[in-house]
Amino acid sequence: MSDSAREVTERYINLYRNVPAARPGVCHICHSGPNDSSYAVCDGCRDTMKNVRRPTRHVVPVSLCVKRDDQLYDIVSRSGIQSQRRLGPDRTAFLAATISRFYSAHALCLKRVAGGDFTMVTTVPSTRSGEPLPAFHPMPKAIRMIAALKDLYRPVLWPGVGAAVVGPRESNEDAFEVMGRIDGKVVLLVDDIFVTGAHVQSAASALHRAGAASVTVLVVARLINPKHNRANNTIWTQACAEPFSFDRCCLCSTP
Repeated sequence: MSDSAREVTERYINLYRNVPAARPGVCHICHSGPNDSSYAVCDGCRDTMKNVRRPTRHVVPVSLCVKRDDQLYDIVSRSGIQSQRRLGPDRTAFLAATISRFYSAHALCLKRVAGGDFTMVTTVPSTRSGEPLPAFHPMPKAIRMIAALKDLYRPVLWPGVGAAVVGPRESNEDAFEVMGRIDGKVVLLVDDIFVTGAHVQSAASALHRAGAASVTVLVVARLINPKHNRANNTIWTQACAEPFSFDRCCLCSTP
């Protein structure tokens, strides 16, 4: 990890919230709260995973966030509209610093669930009509700023014929196309924010369909709604009550 990544993330350390480990009351996929604590997977993950043939069960958020009055959400939100409301860090530099520091601390955790060393890194392109080409989005630029990941980066995903129908809990097997075959690749799929998982599960299935051996998702922020259910409220309350640390993650922290 570079000194600059530590410097940026320390400057904004109060924006991050610890992500809980999977346990009763915490979804084993996205680490939000199921409606029923006896369920291992939340309703959102259940819905988005059932619409695609090869979803991934490995989603690792760096931080939790909420939508209202949350600067982390403002920064990572794809629209960029919210981030203009407040002074804050450069979005691309912030994404790069966050991912770089987290990966430096938890590469072994990620590789453990992936089944080996990563042989490719890619990002989820936007499916919104009218947005610029994927090459101009901040996440690819951010990945190219990270020494540990930049040489593995391949922009292989492209919006497919089903991209227009992807929405909340609505994943689609044809939402993304993969340019070429990626047979046997151990893929780290990186995105800025996880809401219901429709985009990352659609992308993960496309990567598997193109031959990927495994797909592990790393997202900067997992958006939750504390008012949605008791489990989410408990998760968010606990996250706000404790100091954030890059030394722990949802894969290695103690429930």
